[in-house]
Amino acid sequence: MCKRYILTRLALTAVLAGGIATDAAALAQRTFVASFGSDAGPPPCSLAQPCRSFGVAISQTTSGGEVVVLDSAGYGPATISQPVSIIAPPGIYAGVSVFSGAGLTVNVPGGKVTLRGLTINSLGGTTGISVVASAALYIDNMVVTNFPSSGLAVGVTASSSVYVSNSTFRDNGVGAVFGASSGVLTVSVESTLFGRNGIGAFFQDSTVGTVHLSTMSGGGTGIMVQPATAAKTASIEVRDCTISDNSAVGVSATQSGALSPVTLVTLVSSHVSGSPTGVVVTGAFSSAYVSDTTISRTSIGVNPASGGTIYSGVDNRLVNNLANGAFTAPILKL
Repeated sequence: MCKRYILTRLALTAVLAGGIATDAAALAQRTFVASFGSDAGPPPCSLAQPCRSFGVAISQTTSGGEVVVLDSAGYGPATISQPVSIIAPPGIYAGVSVFSGAGLTVNVPGGKVTLRGLTINSLGGTTGISVVASAALYIDNMVVTNFPSSGLAVGVTASSSVYVSNSTFRDNGVGAVFGASSGVLTVSVESTLFGRNGIGAFFQDSTVGTVHLSTMSGGGTGIMVQPATAAKTASIEVRDCTISDNSAVGVSATQSGALSPVTLVTLVSSHVSGSPTGVVVTGAFSSAYVSDTTISRTSIGVNPASGGTIYSGVDNRLVNNLANGAFTAPILKL
């Protein structure tokens, strides 16, 4: 009797251990999606048995893991609530068609998310990528188009970082908008095209960072820096950029809720052209610094409006404008 009891307990322990092992193995560090995959099951989302959609694949992926696209297809909107990378290799079209709301929603407090090689398009959706929370978001080689609100909307409530590189935001209400209600949002935009957006890149409360080797063209305003909340500031460096043929303003800076003077924009080694106004800085506590930059084909090149200040590094070129306007004061370069 005692022997049978011991064997029964051993058998039960083995079954439970097997169940625990099965549950742990249900999530994989690397999962896969494909046009021929299936979401039924739930599937393992393995290389041999891939899933059909991003949403299911994410649910089968361990924290910090990867979802890899195997072939060209549409993979649907998803909410990302854990650290994960979603990667489409070069040569593969990984589409997200958005019929309502947001295409991808990132809500990962304290976690890192990478999005690479995806194409997100609105067919009735409002926002391409909505970022609610993350420690860091990496966007690389993405195409985001046709969203009436914004292609990328980052509105976080704690310090965070966003890195955008080699991407295209086209035909959106706003190409990309950045802001933080608390903490500081650090933004890096590199080698990215903002084309035909109402506003190309829009920097709001508590944003700092750089825009480098990027183009803002064919929209309403190329770059707008406008922290609207009292005591909130922004400071953006724009370097080696082309800001051209926008119907309103090339670069606009306004400190709506300013409590003290702040340099909102530093514009260096760039070309601003083909807009009614090249650079406008509005408000007594708003300022910008411009150096080694060409401003051309505008109705007015520089406009320090309503007490705004535009400092010049004395090496700028204002050419072929109906009116050049005037910098507020020179600052000699060291």
